[in-house]
Amino acid sequence: MSRLKISYKRHLAKTISYRIISTLIGFLIMWRASGSVEIGATFGIVELAYKPLQYYIHERVWYRFVKFGLIQEKKKKIEPHIVKVEQPIKKEEPQLEKPKKGKKLSYSKKTV
Repeated sequence: MSRLKISYKRHLAKTISYRIISTLIGFLIMWRASGSVEIGATFGIVELAYKPLQYYIHERVWYRFVKFGLIQEKKKKIEPHIVKVEQPIKKEEPQLEKPKKGKKLSYSKKTV
């Protein structure tokens, strides 16, 4: 089994998708709490600019330094399967005697 390498692009894409959802939630909470769309939008814009950098650094620190929850996979050692194969017994075919020179072969008819 091969190990997958995680690229920086994956972390960036994860960061962007997280920020879209988080900014929307932050905007809605601030709008609801203040009753002002302007305050909610201002909070959302400030948060949108600052938090991706914070999240990306947090993600990279966890990836590089924090080993919590990581399990080392053991590579399975593939051993050859040895099968002992017995040689089949060869039946020797009977050798027919070659007729000597000058002798005629005679055949007899058997009746059943």
